[in-house]
Amino acid sequence: MRIHALSTGTVVVKEAFLHPRPGLRRQADLFLPGPWAAPLPIHCWAVEHEGRLLLVDSGESADARDIAFARFSVDRDEELPGALAAAGLSPDDVAEVVLTHHHGDHVDGIVHVRCPVRIGREELRYAQSAFPSVMRRVLRQPLPDPFAPEIFEIAGEPFGAFDHSLPLSVDRRIVAVPTPGHTPGHVSVICIDDDGRHVMLAGDATDTLEQLLALRADAVAPDTRVHVATLERILAHCREHPTVYLPSHDPGSAGRLARGETVSAP
Repeated sequence: MRIHALSTGTVVVKEAFLHPRPGLRRQADLFLPGPWAAPLPIHCWAVEHEGRLLLVDSGESADARDIAFARFSVDRDEELPGALAAAGLSPDDVAEVVLTHHHGDHVDGIVHVRCPVRIGREELRYAQSAFPSVMRRVLRQPLPDPFAPEIFEIAGEPFGAFDHSLPLSVDRRIVAVPTPGHTPGHVSVICIDDDGRHVMLAGDATDTLEQLLALRADAVAPDTRVHVATLERILAHCREHPTVYLPSHDPGSAGRLARGETVSAP
């Protein structure tokens, strides 16, 4: 198994996005004046296994519009084809794309592939509901056209600390697990590498490893209690299994992957 960190540009977010205040200010601060953090990577992940290439998320495009709390920097050569080429791969190599959730910096790159694209049923239902649909129009962040992913459900047997899982490879060394919080249907993908470590491709389950260890809900989670419960479950999994934790926007994720560095869960 080989796992590649693919970088599709960077994003700068407000400090209030990374370290939200509790209560009513949690989301309101995103739209009010405030300091900005340092640039963060926009990662997606390519997994070579069993003679096929699985893509977890697809990164951002150069057409991404800035919003009140996020400013994107993506050149054309940083989009998915260029990111794959830097790893010695091509969009034509991709057999399947699994989306952790529906936000643009995770799905916009699907326009570059011609293979099945899959998303969880709960996430697609949420993406098509009133509030996120309205917000996409307000923020001028449309889903790529066409956006017609195949649906999957995570209803299989337990996997580590997770109550259910969905195998994504014949040998069950790649599985999807539910990690709701950032969005109601958010999922993560766990790969068991050749050394037996669990490599968790975590999407936006958190922005950083620090957020996971702090058990801090993010600024956009619809239900902070659900988000914190998911973070507790992830840490429980890290205590049960040596886990390399890789959120898509953590500047340290690519380095942890290269080093095989696992989480020291409290």
